[in-house]
Amino acid sequence: MRKVTANRDKMPTRPCIQRAPWLGLTSLIGMVACMVASAIVVSVSHDQVVASWTIPPAVFVAVFSLTSSIASSAALGAGIAVRFWRGASSGTRISQLHYIWNHGRGFNLFPALRAGSRARAVALLVSLSYVMQFAATPLLQRSTFQTTQDRVSFESLSLDLASRIPDGWFGDVYDGELAEFKHGLFEIQQWWRSEPMVTNVEGGHTCADSTCYGHVRGAGFSYQCWTTQQTLQLDTETTNNATVFLVDTAINDNATLRLTSKYVSAVDSNCKSIIQVETCDLAAATAEYPIAIQNSTISLRRDELMTMPVTSSYASPGDAPGAPSGSGAGPLVSLVEFAITRLTDNATKTFSPEMNMSSYRGPGALADIFLASPDALPRNERCRLQWSRPTEYVLASMYDFMFRCALHAGSDISEAQNFTARRTVPTAVFQADARYLAGALAAMACGLVLVAALLWNFWLLGRNVTLSPLEIASGFGAPVLRDVIGRGGGDATIDEILAKGGKGADGSVLVAENPMVLNSSDQRLA
Repeated sequence: MRKVTANRDKMPTRPCIQRAPWLGLTSLIGMVACMVASAIVVSVSHDQVVASWTIPPAVFVAVFSLTSSIASSAALGAGIAVRFWRGASSGTRISQLHYIWNHGRGFNLFPALRAGSRARAVALLVSLSYVMQFAATPLLQRSTFQTTQDRVSFESLSLDLASRIPDGWFGDVYDGELAEFKHGLFEIQQWWRSEPMVTNVEGGHTCADSTCYGHVRGAGFSYQCWTTQQTLQLDTETTNNATVFLVDTAINDNATLRLTSKYVSAVDSNCKSIIQVETCDLAAATAEYPIAIQNSTISLRRDELMTMPVTSSYASPGDAPGAPSGSGAGPLVSLVEFAITRLTDNATKTFSPEMNMSSYRGPGALADIFLASPDALPRNERCRLQWSRPTEYVLASMYDFMFRCALHAGSDISEAQNFTARRTVPTAVFQADARYLAGALAAMACGLVLVAALLWNFWLLGRNVTLSPLEIASGFGAPVLRDVIGRGGGDATIDEILAKGGKGADGSVLVAENPMVLNSSDQRLA
């Protein structure tokens, strides 16, 4: 196929400022600015409170993405014009010029790839830039999102909580029996029903829109525990009525409370069981309770109860075994009363040769509550008796009871405890995903490089070029424009063509005396 060459015989070299494709170069700068602005907005918004942004970062990102797409399209148009005129100036086939102009749009991608190296390069660069532009938008949108974080501050609060409960507040002791246990009975009822603990917290706020965490001094106890082991054969009648699960409390001679827990912790294939015996001695003390406050509701953080610090231990005269009748009951005597009514149990085993099975029976409910799950029980029906550890639950329940009593007693005697609370407020914040941001910026950068490749060597043309039909017609010496711009006007820019062409009375450009007319009947040029 014969090659064609644009008319460049007398093409002067214009100054650089006139040769530069300013629309394309400005568009490239705009693409860079959109990349930088997107990265800044996403990075700056990271960990920022949503309410502090009048316009969300996602809106800015969408605007920058759209602006970058528009700039990319403008730069592509300028780059295609540069490639078209470079091909036309150096001589190339008409088919290549057509596919450079078409740049693989629609179904013309594969014909453009086969047309020649010039058309193939343009089609690939433009198509890949479209792909990068398309990929960058969703990646950029995914780079910023909203989530909820706990924002932390520290507040000074005051809570009515008794650091020691006075002897007699629980009731009085007569002949070793606790009488007038009204306060304690009320707290047992509240504990049993898991009633929320309501208190009037004083301070700068009431944690209405947040949760406050802190440690406050209140009446409690300290404890020391040790463990021993026993063995028991389960599949025999000789050990019937032996204890297999026990929780018991009693006051020691030294005015401390002894808590004893006994339970079958393991059974081997021969029905020989291991019984864990845990013994704890409790002393009256002031403890640093870990609390959480929401609005006016206060609760204990049970996961920290067993490790909370004890400020001081003390001995209460009302807890002594030889306390005279009518003495005010101490906190440990009240704990025993609480444990006897709700936490004690003594389950014994029975083996039935007729049924070839071991069973247990006890007066309380704890043995049923702590019986191991079916999957954890021994497979042998002769000795399916095994329990999980109850000691921690019993101690935590005692702490719960004592805290409720200290809260009630603190209101009665107006004992205020000042403490510092860590206030956490669930706050909606923006989060940046560095992976998506990096992917979006990489796609935008690739698109920028692809578009810049089309504009490369624009300075070799000698002037700024467009794909205007008038400029193309002038460059190829179309006869219809010779009367307007002269025979030497093949190197004219579109602005020069329009200036030389003049304007009519209605403002339209005069191209020729006899314009081309498409006849609808025979489709020939008049």
